Amino acid sequence: MLGAPACFIFLLCQLTGPAASGIPKKLVGAIGGSVIFPLNLSVNLVDSIIWVFNSTTLVTIQPKTAGKKALVIVTQKRNMERVNFPHEGYSLKLSRLKKNDSGIYRVEIHSSTLQDPLTQEYELHVYEYLSKPKVVIGLQENKNGTCVTNLTCSMEHGEEDVTYSWKSLDQTTNESHRGSILPISWRWEKSDMTFICMASNPISSNSSNPIFAQNLCEEIIEEKKELDTHQKTLPFPPIPEEMPEYDTISTFNDTIPEENPANTIYSTVHIAPKVTEPYSLPMLSDTPTASIYNNVM
Repeated sequence: MLGAPACFIFLLCQLTGPAASGIPKKLVGAIGGSVIFPLNLSVNLVDSIIWVFNSTTLVTIQPKTAGKKALVIVTQKRNMERVNFPHEGYSLKLSRLKKNDSGIYRVEIHSSTLQDPLTQEYELHVYEYLSKPKVVIGLQENKNGTCVTNLTCSMEHGEEDVTYSWKSLDQTTNESHRGSILPISWRWEKSDMTFICMASNPISSNSSNPIFAQNLCEEIIEEKKELDTHQKTLPFPPIPEEMPEYDTISTFNDTIPEENPANTIYSTVHIAPKVTEPYSLPMLSDTPTASIYNNVM
């Protein structure tokens, strides 16, 4: 009998790779979408094909034979409109995916020529399309004119297998950073910078609303504006309203003794540049007072 060996060899060749090593074939799908579990084999050499989800039988197929059409039995009524086999093959197509469709799928290929069925496992992950990630601004510090803070990016509902990255943009640079947390440090000269978070999962990606550096550590910008304004309006040093004046005190005697340079002491009285009330010299009495010029005998 030549058919039996041929059947065994053919099926073994079709299920090499993940099935031979016991590693499930990974598939991804989107909520509301569809996914195909690929299976390639010759229908003439198989008695039955059973698709199992976790531990529950999903579909049983009896391949067509001469004069007999293939028989497909869907065990759960709710899956009848979701299960399909494209192109009259035996690859399973599952539509209208839901989150709880994630899990382990297994196909069993039964043949009267085999002692045990051949199997292939698939691991399906169903993901949601990502909405806009949100950004939380951490504690903001102004260190000597430098704004220091952290931006944290996350998904509102904690979606699975999400990776994050950041873009820092200004007029001259375009930098990238991996991870959900972006540590930033910028001076007022870089206030035109913009930060954007990118979130991705295996089926979709989305970006946050832009975060403008000028809205972070706003006191830095205000201090810079105040400094510029102060520098523009800084006045010149004040000019004294009055210059110091010097005056002499006259004596009761209009006659000034002859000056003897060797025996004469000179004194000068300094009048303050500005007084709040007029200053009057004391009235002179009849008693002679010391002259501004004193002769040393």
